Amino acid sequence: MFSGWLRWFPGWVRAEGEGGYPERLLNELIRDGIPVWRVTCRREWIRFSCLAGDYRRLRPYARRACVRLRLRQKHGLPFWAFRYRHRKGLAVGLCLYGVLLGLLSSRIWVVQVTGNTTTPAATILETAKEYGVTVGAPMADMDIKGLQINGPDKLDTLSFITVNPNGCVARVEVTERSPTPEILDLSRPSDIVAVRDGRVLWMEVRSGQRVVMNGEAVSGGTTLISGRVESELGQQLYRSYGKVWAETRRQITVTVPLLYTRHVFTGERVFRPTITFLCWEIPLYSGGPLQAETVRETAHFLQAKGMTLPLGLTHRYHLYTREEKTARTEEEAAILAKQQLARQEKSLFAACVYEELEREATVRGDSYVLTVSYRCEEDIALEIPIETVE
Repeated sequence: MFSGWLRWFPGWVRAEGEGGYPERLLNELIRDGIPVWRVTCRREWIRFSCLAGDYRRLRPYARRACVRLRLRQKHGLPFWAFRYRHRKGLAVGLCLYGVLLGLLSSRIWVVQVTGNTTTPAATILETAKEYGVTVGAPMADMDIKGLQINGPDKLDTLSFITVNPNGCVARVEVTERSPTPEILDLSRPSDIVAVRDGRVLWMEVRSGQRVVMNGEAVSGGTTLISGRVESELGQQLYRSYGKVWAETRRQITVTVPLLYTRHVFTGERVFRPTITFLCWEIPLYSGGPLQAETVRETAHFLQAKGMTLPLGLTHRYHLYTREEKTARTEEEAAILAKQQLARQEKSLFAACVYEELEREATVRGDSYVLTVSYRCEEDIALEIPIETVE
């Protein structure tokens, strides 16, 4: 198979000889080192293959052997190129293909991040980009050693980071740090005070002196665990450390305007497609920037073996809108208020247990107001250095 490909470049032919002494023709060709193959002999004729450049040299040998030669088949690059000699675009395309293949095969096409669980991949890619690890950059320009040394310092959640190039794919492999145990610095004296009003349910005192008892009501700013401890040697200062869980009351108020301004699509839009290739964006439109306030886009990229290749088409629609005064019904405002309330509950009560006590919905002027009261169980301890309260 390999020799067949080698013969394709200079070209080879299939010839036929008739009459005379074909055995003498073959003997003289072999004696003078002219290669022939696939020889087939019959009483009336002989067929064989040889290189295209050697075929012209066969005339004297055929004349001496009284053999009449005829050309049966032509194969190889010279005959293929001669067939398409009038199609100059094909030659230009082949040359361009070779140039692009040489230039792009040495660049990064895909960057993958593996090994991360808590650290966002976008943060890792942003740091790796500083060391030449980005789509479209030459593979030779990657500073892998610099990323290995400085990467963990810039990303404190990582203990190790490196890049393993494989063809046109750069795989960024990371190892995240194990959580380090909290080390309590007892050299800084402090008090634990209540961050809000409540009734103490239970306390866990690890350092300092307990001041309040379970079931006692406290107000915001009340000292719960004191760092001033009386002893036989007098008053000693310690760092207070612990947890104080208390029953508290909270309230969330959500206000939704019944009259609001919204943007209405006018029906006018401008379509601007763009081809993305590696790190370049090629616009398929003409014209300058637009004043449209809303832009919607959809991207379609090629996929191969589960990887997104940096070649795709992006459709961008610039939509024109106008402002319009609109009124909500109370039912619509109530649904929107419940959605906002759920988001605030998720954010405010992430670290505590809560129970809804009372809910009140009223219309005040041009607004729908939803007020909800809660009973919570939460840690109300707040550490304050003693120097700031003296």
